[in-house]
Amino acid sequence: MISIRQILQPGHVNLSLSSTELEPSVSEVLSLLSGDLRILQWNVLRESVLQRCAPAINAHGCGIIIAHGRTDAVGSLVMAVGRSQEGFPSNDTTQNVRLVFVAGIPFALNNEYLRVVGTIARLCSNKELVQELLSASRPDAFIDILCSGETVL
Repeated sequence: MISIRQILQPGHVNLSLSSTELEPSVSEVLSLLSGDLRILQWNVLRESVLQRCAPAINAHGCGIIIAHGRTDAVGSLVMAVGRSQEGFPSNDTTQNVRLVFVAGIPFALNNEYLRVVGTIARLCSNKELVQELLSASRPDAFIDILCSGETVL
């Protein structure tokens, strides 16, 4: 089983997104993965993630997007995260979107894909954990909060 800590790197966490709309925010978070050696074909990954049009979901006090693409353009699971201080509106949720997760998953890791996306969704249903993510001051602290929640699941 692959853990979030094995997938998500501090350099792939942006705690101050500048985008104020859905697709530009997903693109901004996705750009954090540019240059990652696990990505075999950048343009294919980008298209795979953007064409899915990930809906926002309500969490405790904010909207969350989990944009992901299943593609062999990645050699292993990759993930990036962005946080918007003010958030931005989405037609899918009554709360402003504040957290944007982006993942690239190879087809061969279908079970891991389901587990990772499901884990993020379950973690974001925990009110205290969401509030900790919204107030994390550093990328490594953000990852630590996610991983502490993952071990409880």
